[in-house]
Amino acid sequence: MTRSIESTFLESARTRLCVHLTGQIRTCLAALKVEQIWWRPNESSNAIGNLVLHCVGSTRFYIGHVVGNRDFVRDRAAEFAARRELPAAELRARLDLAIEEADEALAQLAPERLLETTERTSKPMTLLEVISLQLAHYALHAGQIAYATKLLDADAIHEIWRTTPGH
Repeated sequence: MTRSIESTFLESARTRLCVHLTGQIRTCLAALKVEQIWWRPNESSNAIGNLVLHCVGSTRFYIGHVVGNRDFVRDRAAEFAARRELPAAELRARLDLAIEEADEALAQLAPERLLETTERTSKPMTLLEVISLQLAHYALHAGQIAYATKLLDADAIHEIWRTTPGH
């Protein structure tokens, strides 16, 4: 198979989202106790658990639904409103489902479709824009999760960006 800019972008986005960044989030979840996952510094801030639920919702919507054409109804407000202490295993299961869907959607997307416009978003966007948006969004929240994990336990993770797969 001949590599193109489009196929290289898809491969890179898929690896970054489904392996590297998700590996960082999984590492953080594994390092913390449930009360730490749901700790928040104040009522205006999100807990790690909320950020994970938000990553799940946005990935299932933008990659699974928009790119992969899967049925999914998102409740964005519920991602942030959650205050119950879901165990790490349940958060991980939800994350794994979202990432399995994303991995499949990105693997099946033909590179030549990246410039197709979709109406499945609030405004028309190309599939390239949708994937780029979600990748940047997911990376932002993975960084917040890693930072909060270090605040909660300075010894919990070390050079997480170098020790997770896909780097």
